[in-house]
Amino acid sequence: MQFLKQIAAASFLLAGFVHIASATDLKIVLLDSKTGRPMHSKLVCVVFPSTEPIVANQARMCSRTDGTGTATFRLPDSDPQTVKVELATNNLESCFRSQAYSIAEAMKDGLVAENTCGDSTTDTTETGELVLYGHQKSVKEVLGTTRDEF
Repeated sequence: MQFLKQIAAASFLLAGFVHIASATDLKIVLLDSKTGRPMHSKLVCVVFPSTEPIVANQARMCSRTDGTGTATFRLPDSDPQTVKVELATNNLESCFRSQAYSIAEAMKDGLVAENTCGDSTTDTTETGELVLYGHQKSVKEVLGTTRDEF
């Protein structure tokens, strides 16, 4: 009887791992634009275009990056072709073009956006991955920006 419980528990765990590693997950990897290091605990949001012609609200999901700078998003059942990404952490500057990125390209070979703020680059991607760059402004940079507004 104990053996059957162990087999059942292992089956549930295996089913959970298969669900986590699903091909319908899009991984956003956020790297520092100057150092190329992963940016962790940053809020990343993805916006999927609506398939309805007159829908004001597009599907939007947000998640925080983990220690490797990765936030994982489950793709909607509507099978979107593109995704837009927004950074939602205070004083975090986007260092990539605000555009729609091809989900098919990201799912095939991975996709790396151009770094528009620094020199850091990478060619390393995995299937289902979109690599983006950001810059967390320092207190000095934030105060300088505020001073310039007056």
